[in-house]
Amino acid sequence: MRAREALFARLIDDAGLFPPARKEMAQAAEDHRAAEEGANEWMLGRFLCPASRLDELEPLAAPDWTIGVVSDRSWREDLDAALAFGADCLELREPGPEAWDALARAPITVFIEDADSLEVLAQLGLGAKIRCGGATADAFPSNAAVASFIAQCKRHDIPFKATAGLHHSFRTTDEDLGVLQHGFVNLLAATILEVPDERLEEVIAAPATTFVVHENYMRWHAFEADAGLIALGRTRLTAFGSCSFHEPVDDLIGAGILPSADPA
Repeated sequence: MRAREALFARLIDDAGLFPPARKEMAQAAEDHRAAEEGANEWMLGRFLCPASRLDELEPLAAPDWTIGVVSDRSWREDLDAALAFGADCLELREPGPEAWDALARAPITVFIEDADSLEVLAQLGLGAKIRCGGATADAFPSNAAVASFIAQCKRHDIPFKATAGLHHSFRTTDEDLGVLQHGFVNLLAATILEVPDERLEEVIAAPATTFVVHENYMRWHAFEADAGLIALGRTRLTAFGSCSFHEPVDDLIGAGILPSADPA
């Protein structure tokens, strides 16, 4: 496996049902099916669906789709729904400590959005989730907050996924909000490269010109990872959710990282 393939394989979870896209279910399913048939389908991960809409998804989803369920009701009801649907994972926002033991015993991958409880999540074998943006400027966490989250996940060997605000491979200014969006390559580099914790904030803040993504390695300054180290790092940063599959792919092509004619 080449380094570029290891870096981006199944990285982008399809969150077309969620803001800001808010697609209708039929359109979201059609777009997911089209992405599966495209040259860059190898980058496509799960189809993300709110737990309350699984019944709506059922007649439209192909049997081989990998489904991620996002809790939007009670954690117990949504866990049962995810298991009944045969989903790959369940994502929850701070379900509360009373849920953790039951979620840890569940036969499904669970990602919990609770940055204050990472050590507990590690002890229970639960995954973590970080939100990197939103509809307002204050929804974008600081470089330090993102770096601290990744450092803790690396230290405790916690698998995690990211969501929101990650349509671009590197730092990009959101002109409407007047804020710098985080780059998903920055997050990948901070997770994968053996950079000291005290320098991870530099990686999160770094411009595109400081990174090299080659078919055989990834590099930031003196720190380099081959395909093997990249694959290991991807067991930590497992995926990120994007309401558009094509925007991050096109951004990689525009950055010269992903040749448009080369599917891997």
